[in-house]
Amino acid sequence: MTKLFLFFTLGVVLSGCQKETAIPDDGTLAGRFRLEIDPLRCSLPTTQRLSIQATSADTYRFDYDRFGLGTYQLTGIKAVKSSATKYDLTLDDQPIGQYAFEELRTLNGTQKKWVLLVNHGAGQPDGLEFMGVKE
Repeated sequence: MTKLFLFFTLGVVLSGCQKETAIPDDGTLAGRFRLEIDPLRCSLPTTQRLSIQATSADTYRFDYDRFGLGTYQLTGIKAVKSSATKYDLTLDDQPIGQYAFEELRTLNGTQKKWVLLVNHGAGQPDGLEFMGVKE
């Protein structure tokens, strides 16, 4: 019985120490994103899904639905690479967010992923507050 208990305990410890793959994608901005809530950076999101299309080399269009209340777009968003793992997002030369490879704390634990953070016109009917990861 003692050997079985030790074997079980060792199995639990080793499974808890396994590394997760760190980079789920190559860091490209265009694609579809899903909401991911980080309890330490909690904000009230305005959508569950966000779709990003490239309109030129460094300019993008964001499409989102505001929880089914209507379809909205933000166009002319520029993504400027500020480091190997971070893009700064601007609209009309005003910062609206970032796309960065960073630690994300979720209910499932802490992981390093590419995370999209957007905050534009939060108090407006067409505003966008979003934090998520690529689907």
